[in-house]
Amino acid sequence: MPRLLSLALISLTACAGATAVHAAPDDESFYRRAASCVAVLEHDARALADRHKAGERGLKPGLVRLTEQGFAFIGKAYLRGLRKDEADRLVDEAKAAQRDMAPEALAQLSSACQAEGARLYAGANGLERALVTNRAKARVDKLLAKKGA
Repeated sequence: MPRLLSLALISLTACAGATAVHAAPDDESFYRRAASCVAVLEHDARALADRHKAGERGLKPGLVRLTEQGFAFIGKAYLRGLRKDEADRLVDEAKAAQRDMAPEALAQLSSACQAEGARLYAGANGLERALVTNRAKARVDKLLAKKGA
């Protein structure tokens, strides 16, 4: 995930030019939610990629959509002031917490994050959506090209 976050943040930095600021309490809450969603969506994306590699075709559009949803969270968090080191730390914490979650709870989190990510993506402007889609497609191509991933 750190590489995923880095790619998204580099792309957004080129367009946003925003400087880091101290986060408001509602931003901190959003950052934690975004990290949790990025972690669960990445988990789902890896599972879809594994199924694709095992021969189940027709999954790539769903994989791109999941990845777009994750990048939508990353982009929104970035625009609200979150930066790479803190983002990586929050995602690592979210992954650790999700390891202990029951499968049903993880599935509910994933479903909620997919819906929220879709809303974030839909609410982005055209340039933001283009950046997110571009990065998502590149990430999916890389994910599908990996051996044993």
